[in-house]
Amino acid sequence: MHPIFPMDNEGNIKIKPLGYVKSPVKKPRVGGLTEIETEIALNDDCANCLDGIEDFSHILVVYWLDQIKSYRESCHPQGREDVPLLGMLATR
Repeated sequence: MHPIFPMDNEGNIKIKPLGYVKSPVKKPRVGGLTEIETEIALNDDCANCLDGIEDFSHILVVYWLDQIKSYRESCHPQGREDVPLLGMLATR
C-alpha cells in the first residue's frame, strides 16, 4: 500500500492524517475566529508534497473534524442571530 494514500485490493481507503492543526483555540466555540492565526503542520514524511506550492495563490485543505463529540445540523454562522440559519456544512 502507498504510505500516504493506502488502498486495499478491494478499493477501500484507509484515512491517514498528513498532519495536524496548531491553534490557540482549545474549546469549541462559535464566532470570533477571524482574528485567530492557525498553523497546519505536516508530518515529516509529507514535506516533499509541498514542493512548488509557493507558486500558487490558494490551496485546498481537506480536513476531518476528529474531536467533535456532537454537532448541530444547522446554526447561525459565526453565532450571529442576524444571519439566517444554515446547514452546518454550509458554514465551513
